[in-house]
Formats: sequence, C-alpha cells, structure tokens
Amino acid sequence: MSDQKTTTTGTAAATPPAPAPAGGAAKQGRGVHVTERAAEEIQRVIGEHQLPATSWVRIGAKGGGCSGFTYVLDFDPNGPTEFDLAFEEHGVKLVVDKKSEFFMGGTTLDFNDGLLDRGFVFKNPQASGTCGCGTSFSA
Repeated sequence: MSDQKTTTTGTAAATPPAPAPAGGAAKQGRGVHVTERAAEEIQRVIGEHQLPATSWVRIGAKGGGCSGFTYVLDFDPNGPTEFDLAFEEHGVKLVVDKKSEFFMGGTTLDFNDGLLDRGFVFKNPQASGTCGCGTSFSA
C-alpha cells in the first residue's frame, strides 16, 4: 500500500498537482503538499506554542524504523538552505531537504482528527512498503 500515516494505514487519495516551489516550477508528481486541514492544524500549533508566524514546517525522511525510513516533521525558524526545496500551500511554508524529496516526492501531509487516529498523516506515493503502525516506509 502506498499511503503512509503517522498512526495507521488508510485508503488511497488523489494527489493534487505539485505546488510551485519558491523560486521555480515544480516537477510533475514531485514536491510536497499540505491539505487545508493539516494547514489549519499547523497554524493552530504555531499559535498555541507562540512560535513566530514566519516559521517554516520542515518535513523529511531519515533512516530508521522497521521499514527503512521514518518521517520527520518539525518547525524551522530559519527556513530553507541551498540543500532544500521550499513550497507554500494554504498559507503554510514547507521546506524539505533535496535528499528527502527524492524519497517523498508527491507526498501529501494531511491531518486526522479522529479519536483513535488523531495526528498528522503522510501519504507518500514513492513508498513501496510500510510498517504496521505506518510511521516508517521503504522506497
């Protein structure tokens, strides 16, 4: 299954067209996306933790987990470097390092608001496998 979640595995969803990265055009099926619901939650967290309104959301992949890679989601006050790609969607500024984007191109960050599976969800079309809990993937 190609969908990846931070909590559980779900069903496939259509991936929207890639947003244009800051300073250039996105390749088809590449880049990272954020849903309106995830953007609302990100903005809520920024306000709740009194982070600067100019904070970037850094997403990526790092080695680890039972399937090979784990997802990374954090706030970055500095923004992109020369090793990153930057995107903006629904008022949220996203940054992903180029190496992670290779494994996560076309990924959509969503947010589940259910009682049992509340949290951010990564829907990664590049993933060839996932662990049972959905927090790690293989590519």
